[in-house]
Amino acid sequence: MCGLSGLISPDLPRDRLERVNNLLEHRGPDDAGVYTDEGIGLTVRRLSIIDLTGGHQPISNENKDIWLVLNGEIFNAPALRCELEAAGHLFSTCTDTETVVHAYEQWGDEAFSRLRGMFAFALWEKKRQRLILGRDRFGIKPLYYAHSGSKLAFASEILPILELMPEIPRQANPEALWRLFEIGFIPCPWTAFMGIFKLSPGHILICQGGQVNIRAYWQLRYSSDSEQIRFSLRQASQEFIEQLIETVNAWRMSDVPVASLLSGGIDSSALAAVLTEVSGAPIRTFNIGFANWERDEAVQARATAQFIGSQHTEIVFTLADFDLLPRVVNRLEEPECSGTSVALYLLYQACHQAGYKVVMTGEGSDELLGGYPWYQGDQRVRPFLRLPPSLRGLVANLAAPVFRGSRRVLLQGSADPIQRYILWQRADLPRKIEALLKGEPPPSLLQVWHEQYAQTIQGYHPLHQMLYLESQTRLANYVNLMMDRMSMAHSVEARPPFLDHQLWEFTARFSPRVKLGWHENKRLLRHGMQGRLPAPVLQRPKKGLSAPENIWWRSARLPIWASELMQPGALEESGYFKTREIIRLLQLHQNGKVNLGRLLTGILTTQLWHFQVLKPS
Repeated sequence: MCGLSGLISPDLPRDRLERVNNLLEHRGPDDAGVYTDEGIGLTVRRLSIIDLTGGHQPISNENKDIWLVLNGEIFNAPALRCELEAAGHLFSTCTDTETVVHAYEQWGDEAFSRLRGMFAFALWEKKRQRLILGRDRFGIKPLYYAHSGSKLAFASEILPILELMPEIPRQANPEALWRLFEIGFIPCPWTAFMGIFKLSPGHILICQGGQVNIRAYWQLRYSSDSEQIRFSLRQASQEFIEQLIETVNAWRMSDVPVASLLSGGIDSSALAAVLTEVSGAPIRTFNIGFANWERDEAVQARATAQFIGSQHTEIVFTLADFDLLPRVVNRLEEPECSGTSVALYLLYQACHQAGYKVVMTGEGSDELLGGYPWYQGDQRVRPFLRLPPSLRGLVANLAAPVFRGSRRVLLQGSADPIQRYILWQRADLPRKIEALLKGEPPPSLLQVWHEQYAQTIQGYHPLHQMLYLESQTRLANYVNLMMDRMSMAHSVEARPPFLDHQLWEFTARFSPRVKLGWHENKRLLRHGMQGRLPAPVLQRPKKGLSAPENIWWRSARLPIWASELMQPGALEESGYFKTREIIRLLQLHQNGKVNLGRLLTGILTTQLWHFQVLKPS
């Protein structure tokens, strides 16, 4: 695990490269490296996990005409190495990173589709003066870039790019902020900064001769009805667990100890149980509980830890921990409509303090197996969408909203899966976004995503359409963003085996009915783990890791820094919001008339981001 950065430029001051490299020290405190040649500079900070003494980066081939910096891990490196050595390649280290260099020598751009793991990289081919940036298939590891004229800057985080290309103005991206309050996250390729972009998951960027080209090297595909494996639920779940065991075994590759997060839910419980099984010894587990909150799962996590025999560490989140939000936003470098990052920050801090560099985590299971409430919500709402609008309105008013957003989808939804997915993700706003944000609305997100995804998901089962859209949007830009930034803030590598692309390709061949039932989600996991976990864990409904923002915003007294940022003067100075509306929303929430904690957290983190990150004094 590392932090990387680099620059293509006629002017290449080495001292600037070294200074920028130090900005990423938290991502890699164990080692640092810089490579420069005419017009190109690559830098890296390393968190040593595999080949602790011999894995220095940047790393090259035998002829020193291909150079690489890589953030992440290649879990099929041993198999690739055997194949490459048989083809005559000579390795100088035991690190997985070197495998990518020789794979590129052997197979060119086709090498990247052979990689299994979590990674972002920059590869420089000296002979052809060709730079390739690449990102793993689900965006587990981040990679940002900016291109202007003859210059291209890139990095694992955003601020190094502003240092590498100081000519980029520090300006907010209005479209990105609009998307944040529309759907709760900033989708690729946008960032909150004008002129700085995210490389999309499963894509490579090629820069050669001043031209930049971006293309996909992998595409998730779901089998059609006629191509699906026709297994019974029992057989399918057994096959799935066998594949999961193989995945966890591959993803635990490390020269340092590997721990696991344990929330009390089915995902992390299954992961911890399988990791214990393949390790052949007790593991270390970490949990964060929540004081005086109904979503707390610490008791359940404790019971699971006892069942699998792990050495368990538990920390407790209190409302006072929201005081960490300024520090968290500094690490995120962007605003967010959630306080969950604070809980993750504390959780990975505990892992670091216990001496762990590598921690497995359950992100990706909900997206893989249909675990989020809106999947069942969509399943139940769809039949009513055939009704005339007047009857739909009657149903929406009579039926209790079992799932958040179900009333909205009932009233506004259609047969268009992209339109419904946006409705499920849409923030709960008392009025339209135009009442909240200044400026003109950007182009329709529905139109943008139609151009990107409509053709691919045409003909898929409705559940698979939702899972595909989730994997391409919210997963990389919200879930994985928090996981990466909060873990790397403490020099911890978070590994999510449920995001193994081979596991996804395997599961994509199964029928939707073995993933999601009318009353049961994640069926493959719940049935497959029978006998490996206590029955209550297998039957427990999803709670998910979140933070009590609604309660915090009703505190008798907010911290001084939060109160000041929400004052009319500060809101007018940042210039993003319509001040009267913000004050009205804050009063509505504090009076208990409506729950707007996530929305208010988005406003507050935007204010924090503006004054701390975008325009620091």
